[in-house]
Amino acid sequence: MMVELQNPVFHQREEADEDYTYSVTTRVPQGFPRGRLCFRLEQSYSLGPLVVNTEAVLRTRTSLKNNRTLFTDDNGYQMMKRPSRTFVNNNVARNYYPMVRTAYIEDDSSRLFLLSERAHGASSQREGELEVMLHRRLWNNQEWNLGYNLTLNDSSVVRPVLWMTLSSLTANSSLYQREAIELQHRPVVMPIDRPQKAWRKEPRTRSPLRPVVLPDNLHLLTFSVPGWVYSSNHTLHLQNIETGTPGSTQPDYDRVLLRIMHLYEKGEDPVLSQPATINMKEVLRGMGEVGAVEERSLTGTWDISDLQRWKWKTSEDPGRGERLGVKRSSIGVRGDFNVTISPKEIRTFFIYFK
Repeated sequence: MMVELQNPVFHQREEADEDYTYSVTTRVPQGFPRGRLCFRLEQSYSLGPLVVNTEAVLRTRTSLKNNRTLFTDDNGYQMMKRPSRTFVNNNVARNYYPMVRTAYIEDDSSRLFLLSERAHGASSQREGELEVMLHRRLWNNQEWNLGYNLTLNDSSVVRPVLWMTLSSLTANSSLYQREAIELQHRPVVMPIDRPQKAWRKEPRTRSPLRPVVLPDNLHLLTFSVPGWVYSSNHTLHLQNIETGTPGSTQPDYDRVLLRIMHLYEKGEDPVLSQPATINMKEVLRGMGEVGAVEERSLTGTWDISDLQRWKWKTSEDPGRGERLGVKRSSIGVRGDFNVTISPKEIRTFFIYFK
């Protein structure tokens, strides 16, 4: 497999060069002891301010036979197939697609994917190529045509970060979802300056909290105390506001908002794409003893049992939704505090600790 990184407009900045417009920093992480020594390349850029009518593009050239077909996520959640099309006008621009988090090209055996911490435009203009629009500054107004206005006079300096991985299709399917989460939620290192005397005076009253550990195919999206000023019962909350019931606007700090997402699609991986069942008491026992679990709508506003969903008639293939894994799991939480989360499903809960 041949991979060639082309940065025709970029220049590696010299240490003595204080006035520069483009710089590229490439890192090869060692990884953790349990993981591989090197499973990705990281490139961080500093671009700008650009001169007017300039587009900065990262082009990666490989020997993959992808037939100029690209895959991108249009919303950070669902992957879309983007086959190359031929147009009479604006052929290059009209073959660019939104890349919110992930873009990749593949053939019968290998896949090259790029992960980003911010949204970009991506395209595959030639066989085996994957290019990403990193920054642009345009001034293309046409005074004679009021309907044509492509002005992006952006003089800012952007610093995007991309992770690149090349592997087999089997290894890639189980890897890039976790890699995307790591890139989006990178740890923040902050120095803490605490007086030594104050540290010694503090008694050790309790042991450190145990972390919340989930299966590899689940991700903890939210774990917080929302403190919302409305009741868990949304209908009751509206009635309290209308009648002016005292205390109806007091925040509730005794409940925790928990949101869990299944990372993988149906059929994406033979193991990780299976539904995952967790026990809420067991998972959260490091935080305290769970007294009650209440499932909510995605935003947490409504009780899941009171939620009225839209329904559509499906006449083409009635069993298609179940085969794709979009059929919803059981609603609510069972009496033993077990919850099953299906592929690409997001479920929200209120947790009440004793």
